[in-house]
Amino acid sequence: MSIGDLSERLQMDVVELRSEIEREPEPRLGVIRKIARELSLPKFAFFMSQVPELNGALPDFRSNQPDETQKSRQTVEAIQLAQTVQRTAIALASESANRLPQFTASTVPDIEDFAFTARKFFGITIEDQRDARDAKAFYTLCRKKLEDKGIYVLQASFPAEDGSGFCLAHPEHPVIVVNTKNQTRARRLFTLLHELAHVLMGKSGISDPFIRKNGVERRCNRFAGAFLAPRAFIRSLLKDITPAKHPDPEDVAWVSRRLKISQEASVLRLEQLGFFEEGSHSSWLSIVKSRGGNPDYSERGGGSGQPPPQEKTKLAKYGFRFARVFSPLLAKGEIDPINLYRATGLKPAYQNAYFHYAKSLTADDLRDLDLDDE
Repeated sequence: MSIGDLSERLQMDVVELRSEIEREPEPRLGVIRKIARELSLPKFAFFMSQVPELNGALPDFRSNQPDETQKSRQTVEAIQLAQTVQRTAIALASESANRLPQFTASTVPDIEDFAFTARKFFGITIEDQRDARDAKAFYTLCRKKLEDKGIYVLQASFPAEDGSGFCLAHPEHPVIVVNTKNQTRARRLFTLLHELAHVLMGKSGISDPFIRKNGVERRCNRFAGAFLAPRAFIRSLLKDITPAKHPDPEDVAWVSRRLKISQEASVLRLEQLGFFEEGSHSSWLSIVKSRGGNPDYSERGGGSGQPPPQEKTKLAKYGFRFARVFSPLLAKGEIDPINLYRATGLKPAYQNAYFHYAKSLTADDLRDLDLDDE
């Protein structure tokens, strides 16, 4: 990061910032605090004789050659939260992931077959998809079933330009983080499955499923589409109604509602399978752009206007797996409420209510569960 980059992020004149950094014997403490907060670093890091090991860096799969790139403070904090959850689970949890399948397929037919096998491994049936109330509920159900197999799925809000989600691969305690910023639940669902592909590949990194500049991302996208909309399920989910070969946005929206996945994923997948003509995705993008933008990138909240119950927002943020693993650790005294708060940001006042709520939900509850973001 250059002095210019940092000055822009701090909203501070570059000449003034350079003068402060070069100030003798050291910069003023207020400036150090400001820089530390922006870079999500402890203040003492600037006084160490050697550079400490820094967290928050992940390969960025949105580039031609995935490499570490500069990220905003919110993104770095989301990565640090995921790393802390993973480290704590590695150190304390007795339960680990259930021998997750390994994604090594590279050809289109093999990826399609592997995705269908993986879907069966996670126990997501056509009935689950058909009977879910909408894409929101199907997202929650898929998230729960991934977490039942040992994958932590967290949600965090960070700038959309930093990616749609990321994962920390690990053979026993993998973590996926889905960005809630401007993504509808339907788009989050595709992001979730894209990141699952990274987990099953064993490749940690940050992604946007609709930025596909390298072979890894194209494989992950093919997996996500085949997982969420298997060829064998399409006609049943569409009630045997043949969609228009040349779809307009209303046709795509109808298909999206039937499949319970995002509109962009729907048009891409049906073009892949030959239900839509080649070029349908490009045509759809052009039309929705002229109408005001991609409908998968905004979701307006509803409800009574009252704050949602904290146990629901905590479940939305931390997920089912977190509650399943950390609740017994807390009950047995292997971690105390204050240390759990320090590690994860989950305040002691909300811990027990969230844990109890997560454990109380039944399979029927999941079919129409609507979890609000914090």
